[in-house]
Amino acid sequence: MCEILIIHIDPGLKHNETIRHRNASIHRPFKPNTDSGTGTSSTSDIYYNYGGHVLTGATKVYILFYGGWTSAQINIIYTLISTIGSTAWFNIEKTYYYQATSTSSRIYTTGPLTLGGAWTLPYFYGTSLSGTNIPDALSYYITNGELPNDPNGIYLWLTSADVSESNSVVGGSFLSDYCGYHYTFLAGSTTYIYGFIGNPGRFIGHGCDPNNYNPTVSPNGDLGVDAMVSCIVHEIVEAMSDSWLDAWGDSSGYENADKW
Repeated sequence: MCEILIIHIDPGLKHNETIRHRNASIHRPFKPNTDSGTGTSSTSDIYYNYGGHVLTGATKVYILFYGGWTSAQINIIYTLISTIGSTAWFNIEKTYYYQATSTSSRIYTTGPLTLGGAWTLPYFYGTSLSGTNIPDALSYYITNGELPNDPNGIYLWLTSADVSESNSVVGGSFLSDYCGYHYTFLAGSTTYIYGFIGNPGRFIGHGCDPNNYNPTVSPNGDLGVDAMVSCIVHEIVEAMSDSWLDAWGDSSGYENADKW
């Protein structure tokens, strides 16, 4: 696996900006008698809302590793995001499109999907994230030039196994209510796209890992990080096809990856 240069962002969060939010798209934990990993997904057809936001062109993913991460763990995720855009699996995403009106031409997703950068973040919130900690920090970093300013990118906030997370706007918490989600936030008057995925390594069998299939073995020998991989790619493709949660979905609000 390739090595990456880790940039340490200044953890000083000195801001008082109010962040406005919308309803989030969440990746639910596996529960008995539900659809694996995503909760009970609807069987109704997915449809497009004209004018809904879709990332159809070049899309960069910016990874923020919060907490305690080993180089091996970082490289698993770094390699995944660096290569997933060139796979046959990702070609499914290219069947989704943007269309302004019913008479407008369809603009299909072409990509490429690439890695825009990776950063490690110390425990400046401790081991418990809550409220709007994540979007507030992202807004601060973009406003102050410490992260790339890219409204057409996806900012992924990933937490290590010792970190808990809850979100007052999403209305739930990691492991109890979801394994990850994608959402929007504001920096100034500009809307950006972000996602959260946590490492369930300390709680294998609680629904955010394939414990019901093989509870002791994973492809890279790291149960927690390997469990994150499925959720990471799930949220990336949904953040592309339903960026502002106003584009592709079914009558129950389920998105494309909920049905793959």
